Amino acid sequence: MNHSRDRAPTKGAGRSGQEGADDQTLEQLWPGYLREGYFDHDGHLRVEFVTRDKVEPLVRAMARARPPLTSAQLRRFFQHCRRIETRLRSKAGSWSEVRPQVIFLDAAAQDAFGKTPKKIPALFWDFVRRNIAAIRTADDFLRGFLPHFEALVGFGAMHIKREGS
Repeated sequence: MNHSRDRAPTKGAGRSGQEGADDQTLEQLWPGYLREGYFDHDGHLRVEFVTRDKVEPLVRAMARARPPLTSAQLRRFFQHCRRIETRLRSKAGSWSEVRPQVIFLDAAAQDAFGKTPKKIPALFWDFVRRNIAAIRTADDFLRGFLPHFEALVGFGAMHIKREGS
């Protein structure tokens, strides 16, 4: 049984696998990523999850990866998160009701990464996978992951190619 789809490829996964030999891993770009969680000891979002010096190198590498992260794929995942946010904030759904939709992001990323040809780079798949694993509560999602993902989208505007351009 081949489990290669279950692991993020290592650097230099090879041209036949469509990852570029120079693709960087999340651990290379941000050692210890999410090890301490989203929040500091006072319960505030750790500033590194929204700062240019930490987030922009991630999205820049995603834009240069093979395949590159496209604005359509980024929007697809981000809009899914916005729909969950709307349900939570409007009280149209409790955390226990929307949590499966959050967890589904992991499956959607696995599917997009596992397609031939791949729809998203390994780095973005690993970003989604690790963040979904770190989300335990509505607060983790709303005050931790969502601002972090918003920062990735914002800094990505200068790096991610728009379709048709």
